[in-house]
Amino acid sequence: MASEAGNIIKHGWLFMVANVVNRAAGLLLLPLYTKVLTPPEFGVYALVVVVSDLLAVMLMIGMSNAFTAVYFEHEEGPERRRVVSTCLLALFGVSVAMIGLSYPAGLAGSWAMFGSGEHATVMALALFGVALTTLFELALAYYRVRRRSGLCLAVSLGKVVALLGFNVVFLWAMKLGVEGIFLANAGSFAVLGLGLMAVILRENGVGFSWPVLKRVGTLGLPYMPQSLLDIANNFVARWLLNVLLTTAAVGIFAFGMRLAQILYMFLTASFLQIWSVSRLESGRETDSAQADFVFHLFVTVLTTAALGMALVSPEILWLIASDAYAPVLPCMPFLVLAFVLHGVRMNPEVAILKARRVGVLPWISAASLAVGTGLAVVMVWRWGVLGAALANLGREVFQIVVTETVRRRLCRDDVPLNAVRVGWIVAPAMAAYAAGAYLFGDAVDPAVTAQKVLLTLAFLGVTLFGPGIGPVGRGVMMKMLPRLQRRAASTP
Repeated sequence: MASEAGNIIKHGWLFMVANVVNRAAGLLLLPLYTKVLTPPEFGVYALVVVVSDLLAVMLMIGMSNAFTAVYFEHEEGPERRRVVSTCLLALFGVSVAMIGLSYPAGLAGSWAMFGSGEHATVMALALFGVALTTLFELALAYYRVRRRSGLCLAVSLGKVVALLGFNVVFLWAMKLGVEGIFLANAGSFAVLGLGLMAVILRENGVGFSWPVLKRVGTLGLPYMPQSLLDIANNFVARWLLNVLLTTAAVGIFAFGMRLAQILYMFLTASFLQIWSVSRLESGRETDSAQADFVFHLFVTVLTTAALGMALVSPEILWLIASDAYAPVLPCMPFLVLAFVLHGVRMNPEVAILKARRVGVLPWISAASLAVGTGLAVVMVWRWGVLGAALANLGREVFQIVVTETVRRRLCRDDVPLNAVRVGWIVAPAMAAYAAGAYLFGDAVDPAVTAQKVLLTLAFLGVTLFGPGIGPVGRGVMMKMLPRLQRRAASTP
């Protein structure tokens, strides 16, 4: 019974390690950024990175999801190899066009965002880096569908080494500031993206199919406006902070978002990689008890990590940033809760992708943008940086409700989201945070930190035996334990 759950968990943790390594550079570099850059400079970086993230997400979420879906629509052999080479060659063509337009687009973006051409070079370097990042990310998507976790880990380690090395040279040694960050990104992905493309094409051959490209485009294009609208939600809050307050306020809010985003980068993204591949590869509805258990176990782990991050945010701030970023502390519980809900929302979105009804996603994002903008205008005006965090949470609540409502109408055979069981996981975490905040405040002390960790672990233990996992889920978990123990014992 537990084979499906065991398969997802087995591959999931391997991809999680690779994903953690893949994202580790951003985490390791954050202290360097906050030590070298002032809050206004970090604000400039945050505004520019929104644009680069927007383009990367627009290109990669649609391409990656569509590539995975189309890959599994074809039989193993020459047909799948043609899908791989078609997607790589098409994305390479898009990347070359982006590189050619990077400086004119960067100049226009600098005038639009800052009212001058002062940051044109920075924006051009950001666009240059995005063009090559897309090739790297598609290579990882290819290794994921092939379930080659060892290669994913090796490639991710190479990314960390390259980014750390280039950033030390350009940001620390040459003191190029924000420009150095994006120059380091461009240099790293020039080496990695083009190198991986050559390796994969040598493995699969150079072939191209217009029908395959058309199919990928049909499934992937709806993600572009959806991604545009989702990123626009984050940009609206930062733009309002810049207009109503200062660029320093943007930097403080962006710092908090960057910390909270670790939950997505290390947990949600890792889970989604194996979850989406497993759902699309199966071609059928898997055992509902196993899928239900895996999902609620993921929500439990994600919520536990969010609780721990919210509780130890004073310690994180003390370790990696200056006191100038202290106003972010009241925002952290709301920012991490929003990313928990974002992780929950991935469940109905994957179901909509499997049903090939992704055309509804941009409309959901458009409605969420309207609601999020309204909330941001009111809350940023009234509460500043804290208001931006509250508006972000409110928008996420709205988006998950609408996405699940649409999923229930379009995917009637799919297991719906159980809001009560999710609530039995999230609500106790909120109560645990409230208790921790009351007992410990913003104190930074080893004894207090240990108590925060114990509180987080106590929450995890209680939740695993609570209504969130449920008796059926615990039954699946108990059946899996002997198998996991035998595998651990047989590992040299």
